[in-house]
Amino acid sequence: MNMNPLLVACCTLLWTNALAAQAPPTADPISGKWTGAMGPGATPGFHVTFDLKFDGKAAVTGTLSGLPTPGEIRSGSFDPSTGALKLEAAPTDGAPLRLVLEGTVVAGTATGRVTGDNQVGTFILTKSDGAPTGAQQAATGDAVAALRRNFAEVSGWIARAADLVPADKYTYRPAPTVRTFGQLIGHIADGLNYYCARAGGRNVEWSDPIEKGSTDKAALAPKLKQSIDACNAVFGGSGQVGPLTDNVAHTSLHYGNVITYLRTMGLTPPSS
Repeated sequence: MNMNPLLVACCTLLWTNALAAQAPPTADPISGKWTGAMGPGATPGFHVTFDLKFDGKAAVTGTLSGLPTPGEIRSGSFDPSTGALKLEAAPTDGAPLRLVLEGTVVAGTATGRVTGDNQVGTFILTKSDGAPTGAQQAATGDAVAALRRNFAEVSGWIARAADLVPADKYTYRPAPTVRTFGQLIGHIADGLNYYCARAGGRNVEWSDPIEKGSTDKAALAPKLKQSIDACNAVFGGSGQVGPLTDNVAHTSLHYGNVITYLRTMGLTPPSS
């Protein structure tokens, strides 16, 4: 039986509208409260809270607390098609821009890199009013995977820098008030051991036996490798996201120091 084409079109339109009316509205992936940790900053990283508002198109606004002074999002954007998030934050007192967060949102968790005050670190934030348990678990797995990629990158740079610097330069320091290059590498290795032990569930306290021990190149090389291997083992298991985030932030922070040391020694940093 042939039906009138106009009748078919009208029925199709009515059916489509009815389905659309019954379908649940698309959830807002950004608006709400986000909590987590980020660097750069002192050890450990800052524990922060964001209250964000997404306009449904691209713009993100909001406030930030947890730092020494309250902050606001001066400029923010989110791309629903890719999950890309960018937030530019500054103190609410009108001071200049201080922090830039660039990362990705996956199932209620945002991870990425934060820059500010000539330092580089990482951030991880979780939306507190969103995903069901299964999605949150998946998001945690995605967050750990992202942190593992960031750690592989920065730990690789540290290892290559330690190998690049000649043995007779391990006692070099750019100023009398800072660590020698060997002490800096030792401090980084101590940090890796501390954060990754905590990520693995061990309630250890900070200690710095490597930095305070022998800091010549031959002594430090195996200790640095062991600390990196220990962290990789935790990333391969079920490491806790908070200490893993602090670890990447702390390592990235001191890689910034390493860059300064290498430049003043006339060497090219591995990340260049």
